[in-house]
Amino acid sequence: MNWRYVYASLETWFVICVASACNAGFWSFLVASICGMGIGFNDNESLVVIGLPLFIILFVIFARFLPESLRKAGMLSDKPERFVPWLK
Repeated sequence: MNWRYVYASLETWFVICVASACNAGFWSFLVASICGMGIGFNDNESLVVIGLPLFIILFVIFARFLPESLRKAGMLSDKPERFVPWLK
């Protein structure tokens, strides 16, 4: 088993999942709060009825389209040899 590629894939998936969860959580909380005030839900109802489905949808969307942006920003490495020198 090549540990460099295992480490590279784990790091890539971890960064993508954390970034997607943070972005989806922020936007779903914001939209659920605004829509909840407009509709008249209290905080718990708006987060469950609007926020949770929106979080799941946005998480999938961000996980699909965020890696290109993260690679351009330099947060994801393409070559595992560059950032795992201690596994040689």
